[in-house]
Amino acid sequence: MFVERLSLNEISLKMSMSVEQLKDRLRIMEQMGYLRKLDSDLSLSCNSCSSCKICHDSDLGSGQYTLTEKGSRLIKR
Repeated sequence: MFVERLSLNEISLKMSMSVEQLKDRLRIMEQMGYLRKLDSDLSLSCNSCSSCKICHDSDLGSGQYTLTEKGSRLIKR
C-alpha cells in the first residue's frame, strides 16, 4: 500500500480548504470509524518524512492518521 506523508497544510492546499475545515473532516471521519489517530508515542519515533518536526508540533494539532478496516473497505468499493 502506498503511503504519502503530508502535513495538514499540504493536504488542505491540495483540497482547496482551510486547515480548520480539514481538521473538522478528519475528526468526523475518526468519529465515524474510518480513520484512527496514531498514538503520539508511536509516531514520535517515525523520523521518516520531511514533515517529521512539523508533525509533532502540538500547536498545529496535527499527527498521523491511519485507515481503519472500515475505511479500507470503503475505498475498495
